[in-house]
Amino acid sequence: MLNVYPIAATAENWVHDAVYGKVRSALEALNNGEDAPDWSDDMPADLADRQALETRYNAFRAAAAGLTNRQRTKVLRALQDQNNIPAVFDGIAACPRIAATPVKIRKPTADLFDAAFDALKSFKVRDRQYAVIFEGLPGKCCPFCGIEPFEAPGLAREDMDHYLPRSLYPFAGANLRNLAPMGGKCNRAYKAAVDVICDGTGQRRRCFDPYGQNQAEVSLLASRPFEGDDNGPFPLPAWQVDLLGDVESVATWDEVFQIRRRYEGKVGAHFREWMEHFAVWCEGEVGLIPSRQDVIIALGRYLSLVLQRTHDDGAHLKRAMFEMLRQQCEESEISERLASWLSALVRSQRQLVT
Repeated sequence: MLNVYPIAATAENWVHDAVYGKVRSALEALNNGEDAPDWSDDMPADLADRQALETRYNAFRAAAAGLTNRQRTKVLRALQDQNNIPAVFDGIAACPRIAATPVKIRKPTADLFDAAFDALKSFKVRDRQYAVIFEGLPGKCCPFCGIEPFEAPGLAREDMDHYLPRSLYPFAGANLRNLAPMGGKCNRAYKAAVDVICDGTGQRRRCFDPYGQNQAEVSLLASRPFEGDDNGPFPLPAWQVDLLGDVESVATWDEVFQIRRRYEGKVGAHFREWMEHFAVWCEGEVGLIPSRQDVIIALGRYLSLVLQRTHDDGAHLKRAMFEMLRQQCEESEISERLASWLSALVRSQRQLVT
């Protein structure tokens, strides 16, 4: 992830807390030979009167009553472990899938926590969570890719991703700590129901915590100018996208969201546009850049004055690309060739203007 969400956005987690507490009390009571509590017992008024939740809780309670103590203990463990966030993101803490619980409890569990998730919308908890996230998010774009822009609160709602997929970990289905606004492509075209804490073979893996502290950075410094596809007067570099950060978390992020592949496509598709913008800026702000030193100075000014450290619409990739060009002009074997090419680009822009 390029950015993380403010933990304050998870403060209003009362729907999850209430349903989680009721389910835990039911399982523990039944294991102690007691009757499971009624839905309305010690339940916040807004939830006590919610018929959809009561109906689904009663179905869950009935299914749980038909289990053995040992089976209920398994369900209780799944309830607790699936909500042991952020520990489950470390690749070590136990987190059994719903498939590890008895068959008869699976659908009632999914139905109950789906209803709890629906309640978040009804109570506008999701809207308030998103408003806090949007306010504190640099670049106002999806932190999983840095490409897809986020709409302001009150406009079209961004996808709400269940970071731990609710098809696999339904007990976390209404936990705000597990709910992450995400760009539509990231959510539907790439992540979908992929398990972020287990790879395709079922092996545990570490991943970024959307509300944590760890983040990643992107470097294109190892890319090689002129060695990519020939595109007429704008020959592409051979791109090398390096993702910097916790190695295991970065690997999961890249695999789930196809980050390197998407970034290569983005910089390749916009290379000409970005270079032409640089040439226009130079023509207007610094004039011709005939020497290699002039090119290096112009690139430095462009990075400092134009390319801020944001992530909206791939701005981080544009900056990384120009950092690579500056470094190549400073110290690579092709520094003179690259500087001459950039100088000619600005000269041709001057000719177009005049």
